[in-house]
Amino acid sequence: MMNHRVIPLGLLICSLLFSPLLQAVDIVTHVSPESDRDLRTLYGQQLLQLALEKTRDSFGDYELRPAPPMSRTRLRQVLQYNLYPNLLAIDSFPPPGDPHDLDYVRFPVDLGILGYRICFVSPARQQAVAQVRTLADLQQFSHGQGRGWQDVDILRHAGFKVQEVEGYERLFKLVARGRLDLFCRGANELLAELETHRDLARLTVDQHLALYYPFIHLFYSHKDNQHALHRIRAGLQLAWQDGSLQALWLKTFKPALDFARLDQRLLFRLDNPLLRQIDFDYRPYLYDPLSHSFGPGEAVSHEQQREGSPTH
Repeated sequence: MMNHRVIPLGLLICSLLFSPLLQAVDIVTHVSPESDRDLRTLYGQQLLQLALEKTRDSFGDYELRPAPPMSRTRLRQVLQYNLYPNLLAIDSFPPPGDPHDLDYVRFPVDLGILGYRICFVSPARQQAVAQVRTLADLQQFSHGQGRGWQDVDILRHAGFKVQEVEGYERLFKLVARGRLDLFCRGANELLAELETHRDLARLTVDQHLALYYPFIHLFYSHKDNQHALHRIRAGLQLAWQDGSLQALWLKTFKPALDFARLDQRLLFRLDNPLLRQIDFDYRPYLYDPLSHSFGPGEAVSHEQQREGSPTH
């Protein structure tokens, strides 16, 4: 005789409601690199995972998925049409194009370090660049930047001659071949780019000067993804408060900063007119590489704050 066990309906419903298969899981999509040598997206992916982990107790489980590799232009289109679930992509402020369909996490993901620039230099112009003492001296040299990059507008605003170049990889070849005088990169970017372009025998790093202009990156997503934006913001705040964000940042960028030697270079401070419309105070989260500290940034004199004023 078979023994039939009867499960109460209420217990069955509760077991289904609390089943892991039916519990909501936040799906978040991260950006993939454009090429095998492109390391720019790794920190953003790790930072997203850190923020999601910090909010696991309060927001629940998550799944972090990669988006297909795509160009920056294509990525911006994908964001505006919300083609992947909760896609979060790092971009500068303000985002190019029509930003009305986008929103962003109000936290500077790179802690402002991208505003410090050191440069690849044409081998034929290396000695001349080493003699630069004033902003007027530096304005005699040509700069290369990617087409559509905000650096183009910032550098032109400061009086520099800038050639816009289509294609990230092409910029390294042009400066190594002497077609550009300078190709300036974030202090956190240049070392990795030098190592991944060892095949360019004449790729040369200037050892004399640095630029600084306020420049921040933010996580962007479609404006309909408010839950994900709120979760990432909360996670970044928690990671900042317990120091794990700073630890990840230092692990990622300290070797590049040691290589950059920013405190030993002639530093030119420039204005970034594009940041005047930002709607939150990012300064409390900035890293100051000259004093090696996190906080509101370097305390400089009124004279040094003038546009183009060099400091050591």
